[in-house]
Amino acid sequence: MNDPSGLAIAAVICRRELIRFVRQPAKMAAAIGTPLLLWLLMASGFADSLGPESLGDIAYSAFLLPGVMTLVAVFAAIFASISIIEDRRDGWLQSVLASPAPRWSIALGKVAGGGIVAWVQAAILLPSLLLLDVTVTWQVIAMMLAALAVVSIAMAAMGVAFAWKCETTGSFHAVMNLVFMPMWLLSGAFFPADGAAEWMQPLVLINPLTWATHAIRAPLLGEPAAMAMLISCAFAIG
Repeated sequence: MNDPSGLAIAAVICRRELIRFVRQPAKMAAAIGTPLLLWLLMASGFADSLGPESLGDIAYSAFLLPGVMTLVAVFAAIFASISIIEDRRDGWLQSVLASPAPRWSIALGKVAGGGIVAWVQAAILLPSLLLLDVTVTWQVIAMMLAALAVVSIAMAAMGVAFAWKCETTGSFHAVMNLVFMPMWLLSGAFFPADGAAEWMQPLVLINPLTWATHAIRAPLLGEPAAMAMLISCAFAIG
């Protein structure tokens, strides 16, 4: 089967994932509601815990928002990846694997669908910037959306890779607790990574989600995000 046919199959699978997302609003509410509540509680409860020397001129609520957007992308990618286990249980995945469709098209369709779902859900939080005392331009928004797209695709790809090997949703949740959540906690989403303990600094630096979060936050801080975007892209491709 030639490449156009494989891409067409991937597009069909991607469309199926998007339709499934629209028809399951509870997952969207869970993926957005939990991080949004966390942002509101953290921003109001810990706003005075970090002084200007830690954050500079930016408010803690503005500093925290990109990290929450990363969390939404992680949660959304996890929920989207679980569909692989459900498809295997229902027999749909076996039927697709037995068809002439190339396997890369199946993976591409799943990653594309999960990435779009994660990107849309995380991007919904962007209007929250209007509530914060920060200067936002269209260029800043475009750069944040581009960085968020890379993060969403990367997390969807990781989710698909792990879900493909997991036989049950319970085993996948174990992977989530052991892999995804530590990656997010060490990404500098809550607090500046520079303030981490010395033994934790290497873990923060080798964590690809650290650079992904920085790529989303850097335009908001007025910092260059080229290197963070480059590392994030390498993370997504890998």
